[in-house]
Amino acid sequence: MVDVETTGFAARGSDRIVEVAVVQLDSAGRVTGEWCTLLNPGRDLGPQHVHRIRAADVWHAPTFADAAGALAARLAGRVVVAHNLSFDARFLTAEFARIGVDLPVGGLCTMRLAARYLPERVGRSLRACCEAAGVVLESAHSALHDARATARLFAHYVGFGVPDAEPVPDVPLRGDVAEVRRGAAAVPRRRSESVTLARGDRVVFTGQMRSPRDEWIDRAAALGLVSQGYVTKATRVLVAADPFTLSSKAQRARAYRVPIVSEVDFAGMLGSLGVTPPAKDHRTGWPRAY
Repeated sequence: MVDVETTGFAARGSDRIVEVAVVQLDSAGRVTGEWCTLLNPGRDLGPQHVHRIRAADVWHAPTFADAAGALAARLAGRVVVAHNLSFDARFLTAEFARIGVDLPVGGLCTMRLAARYLPERVGRSLRACCEAAGVVLESAHSALHDARATARLFAHYVGFGVPDAEPVPDVPLRGDVAEVRRGAAAVPRRRSESVTLARGDRVVFTGQMRSPRDEWIDRAAALGLVSQGYVTKATRVLVAADPFTLSSKAQRARAYRVPIVSEVDFAGMLGSLGVTPPAKDHRTGWPRAY
């Protein structure tokens, strides 16, 4: 069983795998091994609200190239099974291709097989299929939990017999890597940046934030700030969905020592910028009260 979490949907474009899990079964559907690691994609993590992986979690995680040998060894000679196999296979093939390895990944798809084994199901999602088979799905969009649920779902199918499929070929990749699991990585400490903004300051945004980016740009413009699409030495602050982000904008900001702040930090800065100091009485110098 294989499951991947990714930065998006463009396997052959700019998106990358950020977590991969393998759960190995024997021919009777019994679990014989598990392996899972976060991966450092060298870019922003995309829809973090979906996979819930923080950039800080992957700072010290291996890259796909680092983990490729360990992953290939666990797939070699086995039939790959995944829920929505075409998605996982597309990303795995693309990632191996980036390191110069031609590894076609085929196998069995529990989503497609559901039409045969779960005719009364409602929906095609992993959750819907698990519910129809009486399988518990814990923590969806976690590669290991999804792979475990897929394993239990496939074991249900095995009881009725499943079609044959070609195993993954062995490739000349060796080496192992220490797994980095969710919550186990050393998280670097981050202090909130103290930045005082002024009208005319240039700000840049990166990542998929809780509030739409257009709203932030409009709020910034209403207070006299200038929004840019890229970071320069003149940028006053970079606002990030995740201040630990590995996006190209964040990498440039760190090189230029441009402060990187969260949405919450930035909201506070806008609040301070939007406050008009109270008028002072010219005779006493005290704020006027009305």
